[in-house]
Amino acid sequence: MSYWTHEYLLKTYGGPMVQAEYIRDIAKPFFIPRVFSGFNLFLDKAQLLPDAVDLIARESKSKKAFIVTDEYAQRFAQKIKNPYEKRHGFQFDMWAKAMPDAPIETVKDCAAQIRRYGPDLIFALGGGSAMDTAKAAWLLYEHPNVNIETLSPLVPLNLRHKARLVAIPTTSGTGSEVSGVAVISFPDGVKLPLGGALPEFVPDYALLDPTLTAGMPPELTAGTGGDALAHAIDGFMAPKSDEINQAIALKSIEMIFEWLPRAYADGNDIMARMKMQQAAMMAGIPLANGGSGISHALGHTIGGLFHIHHGMMVLLFIPYELQVYARVTDRHLKLCDMLGVRDPESDEKSLLNLIDKIRALMRAVNAPVGLKEANVAMADLENHLDFILDQAPTDPAVYFAWYDLTREQFKDIFLAAYEGRLLDMTSDIWR
Repeated sequence: MSYWTHEYLLKTYGGPMVQAEYIRDIAKPFFIPRVFSGFNLFLDKAQLLPDAVDLIARESKSKKAFIVTDEYAQRFAQKIKNPYEKRHGFQFDMWAKAMPDAPIETVKDCAAQIRRYGPDLIFALGGGSAMDTAKAAWLLYEHPNVNIETLSPLVPLNLRHKARLVAIPTTSGTGSEVSGVAVISFPDGVKLPLGGALPEFVPDYALLDPTLTAGMPPELTAGTGGDALAHAIDGFMAPKSDEINQAIALKSIEMIFEWLPRAYADGNDIMARMKMQQAAMMAGIPLANGGSGISHALGHTIGGLFHIHHGMMVLLFIPYELQVYARVTDRHLKLCDMLGVRDPESDEKSLLNLIDKIRALMRAVNAPVGLKEANVAMADLENHLDFILDQAPTDPAVYFAWYDLTREQFKDIFLAAYEGRLLDMTSDIWR
């Protein structure tokens, strides 16, 4: 199957267009939704002053709303619906079939039900896959004949003629509630980012209620928390990331190191849940506005092929991204300073200290450091290696890297990542 990421001009010039300073400095757009965070976002009774319920209700003329969610998160649907039904007379329909990695078949099924109902307000309730499903289904609701596989990121999506979007995360990691991208998976293992020339997929509102994340199991807490950390590091390290994005990323990284182990240890620690939810949202902002990195290209390829949690995979490849980028930038030293691992006599030792710090956190939440620990068999890796090496360089996350990698360099990373060993940056492959 052919995808927009395989188009010659984008493959050839996507990176330079994203990285070029003269393009970046012409204008620096910064898009986020209107964000509400707290414990009283869904009150059945009106308050003295307008609240989030009142503001969002004003976006709907028909008072018909649609909830896109999954089997787990649908338990929260009534809490979402109550204030809109009781205070503003809304009617609701719901689709609760969102699946991990947002398969294209489920997106089309969701869009068909939205079209039948005809709402002008869509609530995306769940983790990243539910929110990405909602975004893509929203696109198909507004434009039923669009071809998602070949939809170019250079053209506008022209959304909001039929509906607005409200994102309500029930996990703390993806940042989809603040991003202008949706990642959709296809039967051949490809995970395709959708965006458009303008960040129209950025939801109109993001509602962060930490009680919706309470009780998440440790493994999901680790995976989503790892996703948030990878987003923050990617967003900080991206060449396109400016001072605004870097500042938000740094605070998010600091919060994740402090609060993720606590959230992992106790799923009902509501303070840890609130801080991780906020950190994950914050990490999504520099990712959306500053850019991603090769950790996502590598993680998308392996995670999609072997059906491993996205957050676990992108975090696994962060140490390799830092090694690769350190050839041309010392921005990672700011991370070393912030985390207290800077060696004043050696930048190389500082980098290794930083990687050790990240991997210590990974081990503390039982996240895999190598692909072998993630139950990928070497035979399976070798059998799919040609596909992996063909697919990884076409992932749009590569556009945000500091430089283009060769096929041999990609191969070296994947093979090193199997055992979790670091790259030998003095080898001929990296000279």
